[in-house]
Amino acid sequence: MSNSQQPYEILRYFALAVDPIHVGAGGYRLGRVDMSIVREPGTNLPKIPGTSIAGACRTYAAMQVDGKFPGCAGQGQAKGSSGGHCGAPDCPVCVTFGFSKGESGSFQGLAQFSDAHLAFFPVHSLAGSVWVTCPSILNGLGLAELIPDDGTARVATGVKTHGRLNLGWLMLNTRNDFSADKGTPPGIPDEIRNRAVLVSDRLFGHIVNDNLEVRTSVSINPATGAAAEGALFTYEALPRATVLAFEITVSDPRYYRIQDKEPLENDRQKALSAVKNGLRYFEALGVGGMSSRGMGRLRVLGLQQAGGPQ
Repeated sequence: MSNSQQPYEILRYFALAVDPIHVGAGGYRLGRVDMSIVREPGTNLPKIPGTSIAGACRTYAAMQVDGKFPGCAGQGQAKGSSGGHCGAPDCPVCVTFGFSKGESGSFQGLAQFSDAHLAFFPVHSLAGSVWVTCPSILNGLGLAELIPDDGTARVATGVKTHGRLNLGWLMLNTRNDFSADKGTPPGIPDEIRNRAVLVSDRLFGHIVNDNLEVRTSVSINPATGAAAEGALFTYEALPRATVLAFEITVSDPRYYRIQDKEPLENDRQKALSAVKNGLRYFEALGVGGMSSRGMGRLRVLGLQQAGGPQ
């Protein structure tokens, strides 16, 4: 079956954090920081939820279509209210990302967003900055088989070591047998691929959670110019230069009807363009919280290609 006949198309992307990324878990929690970031329950590894990516992408896509912002960028229309999503069959925002018009009906949208998971995590070492990954991540990307957990770090050719390498506080023996060509995906910048380090799944989570960026902020009392009492708080973030991977599945509109009409004139390319146009704004407007405090910008790689790096 040719790609044009497939009922869906999967866009696979890698994204590079231009700034630290903070997608909060919600509220204050006891622990190392007051405001922690979202984590995967099974692995305790940070992630960016698909809902955060989808919401920002929708807003940025609506900004680029005349007459669609802010109405089509919001959460929809509650029962008995006016405004909100237009829900028109030819609206690239409502059809692509879904709409809700209260009692008038709703549509789930053609685009489905996955969570963005860690692919390569930057860590400072005596050999300079390196990007750490692990076998389970590479397996998820379809790149490598599981390797025995011998407690060593396998390093790419760009990492110069003398048999040992520190990753933060952790010192590991090294093996110079990690191939950037075979062990890392295309589409990743060469400076990251050539400085990749492969560690065991057992160690990867410890390395990530021990090397997250932690910031301290405080509210300023405008009357005194000093810190407001009780307003000091800490929050964590994925550090700059973190590489994440995510997927977007875009269904073919010919399988749907909106108001007994063919959405987007059965042209899937209109939905694909809406998604990619939204993703392009992430590098300037960002995703997640604390954007006014120097956080959030995310460069999505491979947007110039039809489906992102495969």
